[in-house]
Amino acid sequence: MPFNYVTVKASSDLFTPATRAFGDILVIGKGAIGSAGSSAQSFTYPSEAVKAYPPGATKLTDKVEPPTKTAIVAAKCPVGTEVAIGKGEAAVEVRTITAVTEAGGKFTLTLDADLKIAHAVDDPVAGQGLSDLAAAISLAFRQTPPPTKVWGIEVAFDNPVWSTALTEAEDVPAQILVLANTPLNEQPSTKHPVELLAKHVTEVSNTGGDGKERIGVAMLDQTLTQAKQVALNKGSIHDNRMVLVAHNSAKDDVAAAVAGVIAGHEPHISLLLKSVSLEMPDLFTATEIQTYYDNSINWVTSPVMLPGHGLYLGEGLTASPSGNKKYIDIVRTLDDISFRIKAALIEAVGDLRIDRPGLRTVVTLVQSVLSPQVSRGVIEDYTVHIPLLVLLERERATLSADELKQIGNGRSGRSVDMEVSVVYAGVIHQIAVKLVLKG
Repeated sequence: MPFNYVTVKASSDLFTPATRAFGDILVIGKGAIGSAGSSAQSFTYPSEAVKAYPPGATKLTDKVEPPTKTAIVAAKCPVGTEVAIGKGEAAVEVRTITAVTEAGGKFTLTLDADLKIAHAVDDPVAGQGLSDLAAAISLAFRQTPPPTKVWGIEVAFDNPVWSTALTEAEDVPAQILVLANTPLNEQPSTKHPVELLAKHVTEVSNTGGDGKERIGVAMLDQTLTQAKQVALNKGSIHDNRMVLVAHNSAKDDVAAAVAGVIAGHEPHISLLLKSVSLEMPDLFTATEIQTYYDNSINWVTSPVMLPGHGLYLGEGLTASPSGNKKYIDIVRTLDDISFRIKAALIEAVGDLRIDRPGLRTVVTLVQSVLSPQVSRGVIEDYTVHIPLLVLLERERATLSADELKQIGNGRSGRSVDMEVSVVYAGVIHQIAVKLVLKG
């Protein structure tokens, strides 16, 4: 072994900034018949959600004597639900619920057709198909490109407490929130779940801590007149952290579908004319589309110029243009860049000093975040300005008493102000063409 005067053992301790997903979804929704709710779970495949939230069931509390269109059960079932009544392959009858009444803790179901077989007390009444929550998660995954991860919080089927679920949602690392099968309408008249969602995304984004910024997605009730629909974009809902979607789909959870579309694209990608996978037989008229646009509401459309006659998101609007945040990609890009800068600057806290080398390092850290964004075309340009560094760059003899005091205050208070200006070039949404034919 040779003799060494100096021995160096090299190791690597490189700092790696934290990262976060740009499009994880949280769906809050009702479970199946009889469900009491459950805590947050994450899914990477729709089949996982179907297993986690299976179809529910209840039982008959009174004997069924045919022929009859009524059945009395122990748990509430929603109108429109298809249920299988009875046990044994030959004795099961499938009917659709048309009305529900409650009396004495029991629920009387009115069915779309007579039951033709006698059913005993305690015979099962099983829901058919997916619960609201499982169906919404499955539809979000059905978009192209699909989201990477979807979270689910199940609320009780019979008496959902949306506020409790939204409180739990504060700690879920998701950027897009949606309430399963919960259109914005006039029922209930106060404290609508979508209103609670809007308050949640605004409050958590502003006061919920670093990296908690998020948006909410909600669909309008397609049974309401357009005048009533647009009138509901008010109060806390009329905010640039909310996304509202108009549609003509009587079957699919359009809010979940659009949330899946948003999650499948990077923050700086405009949502205009991005494909949406759902069923919607009827389109909006030009007049209806203009009304939605004027009221900051998106719509689902099928432009004739695009091949295949698929469905697309007609715009990428937030529910309010306030703060120059008219489009979804602006809000998401600001959230993304803000997180990246914070994640890089955390290295400086507690280590770098308030002097020229320290503040120059801070500038370099911000440049290391934003320069790649310029190269990728996410942003066009940026500037970083630290007033204290400007003073420290000058000769001390040239500083006034007030400027020296500013340096002293910064050092004693251990605080540095910095301004980062980013130039964001939005994508083209409209092109006006003047075609002139000359002979």
